[in-house]
Amino acid sequence: MPYSLAKRLLPCLLVAAAHTSASAQDNGLVLYGAGSLREAMTEMAAAFTRERGITVRTQFGASGRMRERIEAGDKVDVFTSADIGHAARLVADGRASVMAMFARNDLCVLAPAARAPANSAAALDALVANDVRIGVSPAKIDPLGDYTIQLFDVADKLRPGSGQVLRGRAVVLDNPPGAPPSPSGDYYLDALRDGRIDLAIVYCSGRGRYARLDPTLVMVNFPSELAVGPQYGLAVMKDTRPEAALLALTILSPPGQKILAGNGFKPIVLPDAH
Repeated sequence: MPYSLAKRLLPCLLVAAAHTSASAQDNGLVLYGAGSLREAMTEMAAAFTRERGITVRTQFGASGRMRERIEAGDKVDVFTSADIGHAARLVADGRASVMAMFARNDLCVLAPAARAPANSAAALDALVANDVRIGVSPAKIDPLGDYTIQLFDVADKLRPGSGQVLRGRAVVLDNPPGAPPSPSGDYYLDALRDGRIDLAIVYCSGRGRYARLDPTLVMVNFPSELAVGPQYGLAVMKDTRPEAALLALTILSPPGQKILAGNGFKPIVLPDAH
């Protein structure tokens, strides 16, 4: 863990170790998270509750929208974003006291078997193939959309002209608040099934989830030369209860990092096996 983070969290930890507040036990903590973190942070919250006896209520959605809800006054203790920027903005605006990167991810192509690239080397060819419609997330609202734009830019450097082609093929998919529930449980899967798109760009951490939702789908990693390195950041809100720091440290701890790894994320650090 970075020394600066440990130094800033230590006072909170000392207070929390001295006495667990009754308010935290009664009301629990609130964690807002990116939609891609739903399974991992639900498991993390359950582990924290077992270990500390403090409940953690969770809500998930596009990172930008969850940040906006915090800015609008939602009472939140810990925010876990699919990028660094949204968490950093809360610190810069004085709403959060500290932030840290806690995981990495990769981008993958999600497609029916007939449309899926044969391997990573063929991923870009699959995207630029004639008449292919590519499902993407909205930029700025959802970090996945921002990472996808970066992917298109990198692709254009490798294969000049491909960036414009990819942008022209992109179909923005969104699931805004108040939208009807997804029939399948995933709006990317809905779009694939109803023919609005032919393939989609998603986080590789969703491999297990999509395998459960539809085993006929194929997920293929992009090659290393197209990697854009999604980085996940957490923020601890200012003036929150001390136990929020314990939750943040749980996410950064070896057990927390193992939970993330088990849900398809790339942990930032784990002890060497002995």
